[in-house]
Amino acid sequence: VESVCTDCQDCSTERTMRVLALLGLLPSAQGFYLPGVAPRTFRYGDKVELKVNKLTSVHTQLPYDYYTVKFCEPHGGVQQASENLGEFLTGDRIDSSPYQLFMRDDSYCNVLCQTHYSKDEVETFKKSINEGYHHNWIIDNLPAASILDSEQYITTTYAGGFPVGFMEGSKTFMFNHVNIIVEYHPLEDGSRVVGFYVEPFSVKHKFVNGQTWNGQT
Repeated sequence: VESVCTDCQDCSTERTMRVLALLGLLPSAQGFYLPGVAPRTFRYGDKVELKVNKLTSVHTQLPYDYYTVKFCEPHGGVQQASENLGEFLTGDRIDSSPYQLFMRDDSYCNVLCQTHYSKDEVETFKKSINEGYHHNWIIDNLPAASILDSEQYITTTYAGGFPVGFMEGSKTFMFNHVNIIVEYHPLEDGSRVVGFYVEPFSVKHKFVNGQTWNGQT
């Protein structure tokens, strides 16, 4: 048998008391960041670490460790970056990179390395490009968006990283130059990274008078 309230005021009071009773049963909750996922605050000149994740392809679904292909390596060797909980939960293998980035410090035309490749290493590059493999770079838990230029348009992609290279007909080209753009939000005690873009290029260049880079200047 369902009881019916005939007095509107009493009925409203009864409903209010029931709602308050239900709210009293709910546990209190507070927001929190997962360890390693909270954005970091950088002061002027602080190093902004660029990490590299596995190479991935939507065509093969088979990821490769980044340095399986002969990319420029950090001085002193590749180090597995300290994995935080956010990276652990995604099952990623994160490694260090040779890129030197510093908060709010613009830098231009830096040479990362100069490398000679064996025939087998060239074939590895070609295979990774032909199969559509992409770089997956990370700064402060933000994946890199890619900016790709073509004769018709400029495309910005926010997922899937950026390609190792591209093909034109039967020719294969490697992206050997990048523009790295880091967007930040200023705070009273520093700045936080809010955006990260990579614009890759393929450039065939020569040093003046046949000189080579000494790795220092």
